[in-house]
Formats: sequence, structure tokens, C-alpha cells
Amino acid sequence: MRLRTAAVCGFALLAVAFFATGCADFGGSDESNIRALLNSSGYTDDDNTKGYGAEDSTPTEGGETGFLPLGDFLERIPFVRFRRYIPPGGISRQIVIDIPAYPGYPDTTALATITTDINGEFRTLFDTTQNPMLVWRKEFEDEAVRTVYLTKGTDGWRIRKVSPLLFSTVDAAYDLDIAEFKVHAASWPESDTFVLTDPDTMLTKDQLPCFVPEDTVTVWLTVESSADSCWAFLHHGKPKWPWRWRRPYFKSGTFEFERTWYVGPEGYDRPQVRPSAQDIIGWNTLWADSSEPYVSTAWGLPYIVKLPGEEIPEE
Repeated sequence: MRLRTAAVCGFALLAVAFFATGCADFGGSDESNIRALLNSSGYTDDDNTKGYGAEDSTPTEGGETGFLPLGDFLERIPFVRFRRYIPPGGISRQIVIDIPAYPGYPDTTALATITTDINGEFRTLFDTTQNPMLVWRKEFEDEAVRTVYLTKGTDGWRIRKVSPLLFSTVDAAYDLDIAEFKVHAASWPESDTFVLTDPDTMLTKDQLPCFVPEDTVTVWLTVESSADSCWAFLHHGKPKWPWRWRRPYFKSGTFEFERTWYVGPEGYDRPQVRPSAQDIIGWNTLWADSSEPYVSTAWGLPYIVKLPGEEIPEE
């Protein structure tokens, strides 16, 4: 797959060729069939959200993960553990479906807006040498939004395009946004880079990042914020545990980050859609001070892992 070095712009993509990521015709209404498809597809299901609240798997300062080669085993960041604890019922998902997708479109098109409310407690631990261990806690409320374009054929509804899953803190104390996300894989031609600058961008499956097993992937982030600084973390791995990780980006500037990740420890058995997230956390959110505000944003983007010549998953 070739990816041009360009950001793809929102609804202009509606003119490009459609793709199939799975279909649903369960004998119910159009809306119920669409909901069933969105809840079961690897491009749009709840696994894209649940990993955001993952328990910490970041290694200790200078420690080894025991998994990764190619220099990815040394994480030289200050020792800190954190997690978003999400209690039962802390995630609620709503799907609003418009048929047709836009005024003037046929009734065989649909636009679904998936909104997920995430309520929980942000927990930070800076040191394990004390007994009892001290944990700083902050309640948080985040919202995640994704749009999906679908069409209906003789075999039912099919997902044609998806936007990134945009996470943001509700009523945040200050502005924190991602300005640019770039990706390059060792398996790609040197000139090919995936660039995303707008979370409203809608992508076909052929436009999503696609890697081969044991690929080496370099990612870059540029952040915009009205605060002094921030942290950045990369969530990636298979949809199901235990092969899910959160790893720190490394700073190349006040609001610029990069890192390399190796697509391999999670293993490979078939072409698969996998969830990832670029997780930006306000600098003071991680302070040992529960009175400091929680501020975060993230872009969740599906990526594909497959061997050359294999089909892109239709799930």
C-alpha cells in the first residue's frame, strides 16, 4: 500500500472510491443493522475506546520491558505510574444515525456519529519505596467522538469510511490539541508518510496506516496548548489483552514528540485491524497534587497489520 505525504481533508473524501469493511443484514431495521455492524467491526467497536483506560504498562526508568528489540527496551523517563480507572458503568456509548447521510443523498447511505462518555478516576503513583504507597486521585470526564459513513447494497450495510476517534476532556481548564500526527514504516517506500492534521478527516481502509508483521514504525506528534507543556503516550497492540501497551513519546521540542515502535511482540496469525491512540496529557495532570486539573486529549486511529498480498480485513 502506498500512502502519499499529504493530509486528507474531511468530506472531500466522499468523492473517492468506497470500500467494504464488513456488512450487516440481520433481518432487522436499517438502524438496528447499522448498530450491530458498528458494535462488531474492528474499525468501530468498543475496543477502540477501552484501551484508553488501560492500566499502566510503561516500564520503569531505564528498565527493560522484556519484549522489544531495536532499542525500544530502554525508556528513560521519570518514574511514574498512572492509569485511568473506569468503574463499571463508567463508559456509555451512543450512536446517532442519519439516513440518508446528507441532504440529497440516496436512502442507501448513512452517517453514524458514535459518542462515548468516559467517567472515572485518574490515579498517579510516583514512588513505590514508601509504605503505604501514595496515590493521587482526580475525577475526570472525557468524551470520544467518531463519525462513520456507510452504504447499503444487496448484501446489507457496509462501512465505507471512518474518522479518527477524538477524545477530549469535558470543560477542560485550558486548551490542549493535537496539530499533526505523522507515521512512517520501514516496510513503506522512503517517500511515503501518513499525515493527519484534522480529526474530522474520514478515511477509507486503504488510507489507514498498514504495517507488516515485525515492522518498525516511527511516529511524530505536534501538539498545541495554552499551557506550559504536556506529556504524550502511544497506545497500541492487539484488540484483546494481554498484547496492549502504553509507551511514552520522547520530546524533541516543547510540543513536539516522536518515538519508534516495533510491530512484533504481539505476534501474528492473520490480517487484523488493531486500535491505537495518541494520548496527550497536561503536564500538571501528572503532578503529585490532586488539586491540579485533569486535562487530556487523544486521537484514536485503527491500523492494519497484514502480510504483502493478503487482503485488508473486512471486519
